[in-house]
Amino acid sequence: MTNQTNNISFIWDETLFSGEIRRIIVFSLLITFAVPALICFLMIFYYFIELRKTLLFNCLNHHTILCILISNFLLIVTELRFSLYHLVHAHMKSIEFCKFWIYWDYMLDTTTLFLTMYVSIQYYLLVFHQQRFIKQKLLFHYILLLFSCLFNLSLYIYLFVFFPCIEDYQYDLTDFVCGGPFFLHPISLKIFIIFFDIILPRFILLIFNLMILFRFIKFTRKIPALSSFINTIKKTRHMILQLLFISLMSLIIYLPWIFIIIAQAFYNLSFGEYFIAITQHYLPYFRSFASPFLALIGLPEIRKKTKEDFLY
Repeated sequence: MTNQTNNISFIWDETLFSGEIRRIIVFSLLITFAVPALICFLMIFYYFIELRKTLLFNCLNHHTILCILISNFLLIVTELRFSLYHLVHAHMKSIEFCKFWIYWDYMLDTTTLFLTMYVSIQYYLLVFHQQRFIKQKLLFHYILLLFSCLFNLSLYIYLFVFFPCIEDYQYDLTDFVCGGPFFLHPISLKIFIIFFDIILPRFILLIFNLMILFRFIKFTRKIPALSSFINTIKKTRHMILQLLFISLMSLIIYLPWIFIIIAQAFYNLSFGEYFIAITQHYLPYFRSFASPFLALIGLPEIRKKTKEDFLY
């Protein structure tokens, strides 16, 4: 009985979770979720242009949300095409395609993460330290936003162009992002990137979200003495819900991966490889698919305008 169960399990693994059938399932899921996401993206961008005075000139927090949406949109319309090609053909065309795929995937993914981290800091300051934020918006808004957009763009250009390549490094044309970049093989640089580019932003993201929740709970118990604060919360409740959902999506998707890469770096290089190959490679796309719908939570102007345009 045990042998029969093991055989069934083996057949299940070999047929559904590896090879051609697995690629077809993943390909179908990605296409199914990408289409409505792209429609929602285009609708939001259209209304950002039409309502630019209300959404962009008068609301600083919408700048960061727009940058996150642009980053996720680029991921779907450009980088996703490489993954779909890989799922169809089970290999990439050439090493040149591999290099661009790796750079574009790493850069867009980490840029979106840094922007999500920054938006949690920004929302905390806007809700609890609004006057200070407005007074120093050059630092707290424009400089930090520019840093979040350009840091990983510059970092990965340096690593791909100027960092000395490992001799005889072989890209795996049959693997997702061709097995990854050559600069992750030196252990010291790999630990730096894992900590600074993956763990630290998510830690900051988690901390600021918890701070917002704890301060909200603390102050709502003192409603008579802090009615002005409650009024502020009512005005920004959509913004806070938007932040919490976007942050939660990012944390849920990446926490298993963080655990796996830490275990690989300090315990066993092959730890969790099967899980990564089956699910973790493709989960970040679903964060991008969800981002325009989550962004609409904090964009009541667009929801209102959409209803008006469809009703009349």
